Amino acid sequence: MTMNGRTRIRERWPAVWERAICGAMLFPVFLLSRLPQPLLSATIGRCCYFFIYSFARYRYQVVVQNLSRSFPEKPYAEIHALAKDFYRHFSCLVVEIIKSFSVSRRELAGRVRIVDADLLEQYQCKAKPMVALLGHYGNWESLSILPSKLSIPVKALYKPLSNKSVGRFVMYTRSRFGMQLIPAEKAVRQLMKAKDDASLSLFIADQFPGRNRGLPMELLNQPTALFDGAEKLAKAIDAVVFYIELERNGEAGWDVHFSLITDKPNETAKGEITRCFGERLQETIRKEPAYWLWSHRRWK
Repeated sequence: MTMNGRTRIRERWPAVWERAICGAMLFPVFLLSRLPQPLLSATIGRCCYFFIYSFARYRYQVVVQNLSRSFPEKPYAEIHALAKDFYRHFSCLVVEIIKSFSVSRRELAGRVRIVDADLLEQYQCKAKPMVALLGHYGNWESLSILPSKLSIPVKALYKPLSNKSVGRFVMYTRSRFGMQLIPAEKAVRQLMKAKDDASLSLFIADQFPGRNRGLPMELLNQPTALFDGAEKLAKAIDAVVFYIELERNGEAGWDVHFSLITDKPNETAKGEITRCFGERLQETIRKEPAYWLWSHRRWK
């Protein structure tokens, strides 16, 4: 073997080792995902709740602090009850994500129901590009089934994970039913190419945009910067803009509600679309607070 060949092997070895370890860790998860949903909930779901809430107290201070600042009118006993409800939902979310490794198209399609698909069809007939904004609420990963339930291409922006091996498995679960994944840094270029075709692009728009970036507004009684990239893109491709609200439907099911924000984005004032998204997300959270991702450090 030549020196160059040995050098290439040494350079590739860390990546190969990382992939092997990741595969070894995720293989048991895949085996677990083959269990029936009720059995997963009764075993893994309960164990997960006990571990993250009762034993490890996973980010408990962050959760309680976020809830207390968002609902200053609520007494501590109620904040504590909301925190417990969040950890129960989070445990259910873990089970649903585990199940997504092997769930069949038919089974997931039966759990996820689009309540107002006719609203999308109205703009599909006009060959309009569509953008939908949503938050880390409910089980946003369940939207991977949308390409199987709609007759238009469905795309989702994502930020590549630092761990490439884990990222590959995440991309697998999100794309196995036809979802087209677009890296955030390439979104404008790729979506501009298809601006004259009917398609639906999903943006999770409640993440922290970075310091001194995004649109400042008040969300849940706190000064908050919201990601405004989706608004800029919607105006660039003249897309119809929707808000997505997820509503629990049974033990592992979700109803998907689309509501129109605007079908004339370039006639809106700067920040209006992002601000409207924030207001609707706040209304959604206030109805069922437990389903939002309170463990995230949004307010830095």
